[in-house]
Amino acid sequence: MTSRVTATKETSAKTKSKAPAASAGAINLGAPFDPFSSSDPFGDDKPSIERSVGKTADKIHIRLQQRNGRKTITTVAGIPDKYDPRKLLKAMKKEFACNGHVVHSADSDEEDSPAPGKKDEHGKVLQFQGDQRASVKQFLVQSGLLTEKEAKDQIVIHGY
Repeated sequence: MTSRVTATKETSAKTKSKAPAASAGAINLGAPFDPFSSSDPFGDDKPSIERSVGKTADKIHIRLQQRNGRKTITTVAGIPDKYDPRKLLKAMKKEFACNGHVVHSADSDEEDSPAPGKKDEHGKVLQFQGDQRASVKQFLVQSGLLTEKEAKDQIVIHGY
């Protein structure tokens, strides 16, 4: 009787110590993690659909920046290069009855920017005095630069 009890204990110990096979339903989800690898985890390894969705280059950003006190500046970045920013600025200044100017970034070919120091890479940025966010959007639609449907997709208004 003792031999039968020890035999069952040995068989149960053998079945418990067996580890599951490595190939039993395990799927490799990617390269093994190596904390010392020189690859960039946030690099351009994204699929191509993620590169095309949500591009900021094709959007027009309208922002409100606080100056000093109650003074504000409205900035418009991302105007397509096919439009002359100086002509747009002149028409908008006349329409909104405010002052404004064009600020060139470092990647443009003109380097006569009045802005000192580090320049941003947003192309040619239009700046207007005061809160002109709604007026700029309405002007772009009414002048025929964008349709109403395109304005919903391409114009992003930032600020409170």
